[in-house]
Amino acid sequence: MAAFWLAEDGTQKIVHLGSGSGSVTLCILAEDPVDFLRLLAIGYDEICWGDAYSEPPNANGEFIVEPNFAFRNWIVDTFHTTIPTQATEIVRHPASMDDEHSEDAFWQWVRKHIW
Repeated sequence: MAAFWLAEDGTQKIVHLGSGSGSVTLCILAEDPVDFLRLLAIGYDEICWGDAYSEPPNANGEFIVEPNFAFRNWIVDTFHTTIPTQATEIVRHPASMDDEHSEDAFWQWVRKHIW
């Protein structure tokens, strides 16, 4: 589930809080809305699998879904930006609920306040 998180320093981030019964991704997905749109435009079938962030979409070849090219073009043209080939260009510290340690600030906050 993607959500907005108000960090302790007052900045707002877009984060992923996995269910724990399937996706265990727990990290900041994007620092701002444009980067979140860029992340979506990469073309992953799902953005809840953090272990896939270091590969381009459809790398495993199991279930091929083409990116929405009209959406990608709109983002590039509207925000004068680019679409990366893989999520780790946006998601700086992919993390999991199962990790022992993470550099991700949201992961650290959840561990401090919830776990």
